[in-house]
Amino acid sequence: MTIFYNNEPMELQGENITLTQLAEKKNIPSQGAAIAINDKLIKKDLWGVTILKPLDRVVVITAAFGG
Repeated sequence: MTIFYNNEPMELQGENITLTQLAEKKNIPSQGAAIAINDKLIKKDLWGVTILKPLDRVVVITAAFGG
């Protein structure tokens, strides 16, 4: 299945892939990150039950720290 991850095509193997699984695959931190699918922000407590669909547009935003 193909999705768009931060505007780049990405191929995912398998079915019923959740946002949690994608976050683990892409090493997205559990704190300081937000994920939107098709321009809709997904609450972190719903990542485990949110199933990706072909051609979903996934945008990941992570907080940057430093000075």
